[in-house]
Amino acid sequence: MNRVTGILEHLPEMLRRDAAGEPPLFPPLDPLQYARFLVPGLDSQPWWDARAIPWVSAFEDNHAVIRAELEAFLAQQAVTFRNYVGPILKEQADGGDWHVLYLDYRGNRWEEHCKMFPRLMELIDAVPRRAGTAFVSRLTPGTHIPQHCGASNTQLTCHFGVIVPDGVEMRVGRETRKQPEGRCIVFDDSFEHEVWNRSGADRYNVFIQFWHPDLTEDEIAGIQQLEQLGQIQSVIEQYLLGARALAPVEN
Repeated sequence: MNRVTGILEHLPEMLRRDAAGEPPLFPPLDPLQYARFLVPGLDSQPWWDARAIPWVSAFEDNHAVIRAELEAFLAQQAVTFRNYVGPILKEQADGGDWHVLYLDYRGNRWEEHCKMFPRLMELIDAVPRRAGTAFVSRLTPGTHIPQHCGASNTQLTCHFGVIVPDGVEMRVGRETRKQPEGRCIVFDDSFEHEVWNRSGADRYNVFIQFWHPDLTEDEIAGIQQLEQLGQIQSVIEQYLLGARALAPVEN
């Protein structure tokens, strides 16, 4: 059964409830999973075992190469990071800054950025069922990204720690974990999560999203069609923002 087709008939009521601030039509099993667009029946867990996802090992095996690409990028001033604007507004942060360098945003590639990370882009392009958003994320010292959740449970998120000083932690759901350097962590961002950089140095991640493994190809195509038609944009656009609204910052 196609779960996406099954909820399509309920979409107007889902959006009406969301706009009115009413409880969702399909409530989550966990109160900390309060994404606004939930497909019922998907395996639901805050943290996923990265070791069970075959492609993550390619990133970890190439950590030294990817770090060298990042350090070479940081040594030049031709391209800058940008302020992140999305589910967490800048004024909501407790301190510090969250900056991003977009590589691929929902199918729109930043070729000027991508050419500076040739090996990283080879690996990103090889990720099966990638959902189309990939960027390098920088957290400055003292940054706290407050608790929030993503827009939907249809995708999982991988953070690959390229440069990670001691003192970086992430909470997803009820469990807080330290972020390791040179390793991938995988989580479901439809659960409430927050991040701390308590160190005195910048933290650099590669951020990759991919489709939930329970979704069929037909269901993924259905979600993509809904997004293209704009039928769930009123939900998604609160969390995903195009580059035109992003202001450059100093490297």
